[in-house]
Amino acid sequence: MNTILQIFLIICLLLFFALILRYSAKKRLNLKYALVWLGSVFGMLIITVFPQIVDAVGYIVGIAAPVNTVFLFSGMFMVMILMSLTFIVSHMNSRIYKMAQAIALLEKQVREFNKEKGE
Repeated sequence: MNTILQIFLIICLLLFFALILRYSAKKRLNLKYALVWLGSVFGMLIITVFPQIVDAVGYIVGIAAPVNTVFLFSGMFMVMILMSLTFIVSHMNSRIYKMAQAIALLEKQVREFNKEKGE
């Protein structure tokens, strides 16, 4: 890997790291989601500093070109992020459904209470 490219990637990763920390500090990004992104920045930083890791992993897996190894793992990372977001959305959907039921029960109790008071 070209030294100038490595320096550029390291600077970009450090800026991304700072952005994640800023959003976490301002409570715009929840800590448990920030940890996934911080882990990915750490992993990309290791690969940027030691690019021979990509060659070794590609050789072990049986991929000839290192670029294909990067694309494979990028795709796997995107699938992992999409699955985690799907789990989050499913969990939130379930919580919203339960909360709507609880609100409906509370409204019913309030109406019944107001009927009893009015009589």
